[in-house]
Amino acid sequence: MPSTTPEQREQLKAFATGDIDRAQELSDALPDRDWGGYRLLHAALFAVLLDDHFRGDLTPQSIAAFVDRIRRDYKAAGISFDSWTVEGVLRATAGEEHLFERFSSEDVLSTQAIVVGRLTSYDPNISGNIDAFLDAAEALVAKWEQGDR
Repeated sequence: MPSTTPEQREQLKAFATGDIDRAQELSDALPDRDWGGYRLLHAALFAVLLDDHFRGDLTPQSIAAFVDRIRRDYKAAGISFDSWTVEGVLRATAGEEHLFERFSSEDVLSTQAIVVGRLTSYDPNISGNIDAFLDAAEALVAKWEQGDR
């Protein structure tokens, strides 16, 4: 059984589906000891959503096109966006692992948050079936905890 809790799942679900007020409320209530499990579940959801979105086509070109879409969204909203960091973390995740050396853990976490938020907003199938994606993420956490990375 994965070490994630229903509270972690609910907080991530609220965040991923854009219920920011609820996500913040749950975040404020999450004990410090639960943040490690939350980050693990978040990383797993990130991986599950990437797999769903890219369907095995995690080439530098497909990653660059995806990051460019996010960059345009952020520009239209007047929000600064470090496209190199997001592209670099995605490329590292896709197999160019040496790129992880260039990024802090905060860069990785913020990229995961950006990607989860964008993918759930881009694809109604994801937001409408978020529980199934969270189930897959919890299964992935269980595999990771068994050492099957």
